[in-house]
Amino acid sequence: MKKLLALSLALMMTLAMVSCGSKDDDDKDKGTNDNAAATNDEGGDAEDGGDAEDGGDADEGGAAAEEITGSTQEWGDFTVLVPDGWTFRGGDVFDENDLDHFQVKKSDLTYFEFKSETEDIQKQQYEYNKNTYTLNQKDLPATTYAGIEWNGFEYGDDFTPGFELYGKSGDKFIRVSGVSLKFDSPETKAVLESLTVK
Repeated sequence: MKKLLALSLALMMTLAMVSCGSKDDDDKDKGTNDNAAATNDEGGDAEDGGDAEDGGDADEGGAAAEEITGSTQEWGDFTVLVPDGWTFRGGDVFDENDLDHFQVKKSDLTYFEFKSETEDIQKQQYEYNKNTYTLNQKDLPATTYAGIEWNGFEYGDDFTPGFELYGKSGDKFIRVSGVSLKFDSPETKAVLESLTVK
């Protein structure tokens, strides 16, 4: 009787996890479709729409899903694309006017965080994060977006992905954290391609 009860509970827990996973997948699909519909409705703007030359990767599922449109935001020496439906936040929790720090946010749990730091601080913070975010961690190949060579790593799983990058533009050492974002996502490519530094 105890074995039968334990087996029943295990089966119920498995079914609950599967149904939760299906709901998350459905929500993700709905969000992608809503974003694609919004992009198609708005028609996009060549100036704000990211890199029109690329055409995207064939395996991403169609041109509408790859075209990220939005508005351009300036902050200090930086200019960056804020995708439609996302927001911009300048500064950090300690100083809202810090021109070396900003976020491009989809939500409080999904965002890009940009930091301009000294070379020493950049290295220290990057190493700290590399030692902290160890789940499924793998190094990323050097990738150039908008003239900046980015190096870094990604971590996490399909539900909680993330990445850490570091690069240099002119005399500025820049570190980027992608929270709940994959490095190869269309949003990551569009935002990093849009980044300019004076």
